[in-house]
Amino acid sequence: MDDKLKAFYELYDRRKSVREFDPSPVGLDKLARLLTALQRAQSAANRQPWHFIVVENKDRDALNGCLTKDGFKTAPIIIAACADPALAWVRKADGVNYAWVDAAIAVTEMIGAATAEGLGACWIAAIDPERVKQALGIPGRIDVVGLVAVGYPKAELAREEKNRKPLTEIIHHGRW
Repeated sequence: MDDKLKAFYELYDRRKSVREFDPSPVGLDKLARLLTALQRAQSAANRQPWHFIVVENKDRDALNGCLTKDGFKTAPIIIAACADPALAWVRKADGVNYAWVDAAIAVTEMIGAATAEGLGACWIAAIDPERVKQALGIPGRIDVVGLVAVGYPKAELAREEKNRKPLTEIIHHGRW
């Protein structure tokens, strides 16, 4: 395996959900690269039905009241991932709207970029979306998909094996 390929896979070996953050600020250059990762993410039919609200510590009073874990409150950045169903591609066969899928793809790519930058990140799904909308002034037609805490991990992340199902339980070839 060549060095670039090895570096790519090592990135995902290093990625883990960080729930305790050092309050040190994330540099503007790093933040700009994370936001570019969001912007460049793929979406169904390139509709890009997303909006992302970047909230830094100085603007966090209302949003911190929406967080259930104290560790997230020290993250220097919280990004609200939002989806506009009216802008999304809809699968004709069953009417499934891809707004949430597209927002999730963008956030996943941004979390990979955060890992490459030496930052930690964590999806925050345990929220009351209506309360987040109120805290951030999000219009009613927009869905809050989740929040993402971003910053430097409070402690050095130990490299540990993640508990994952074996491939034989999740991969099917040809037919189920």
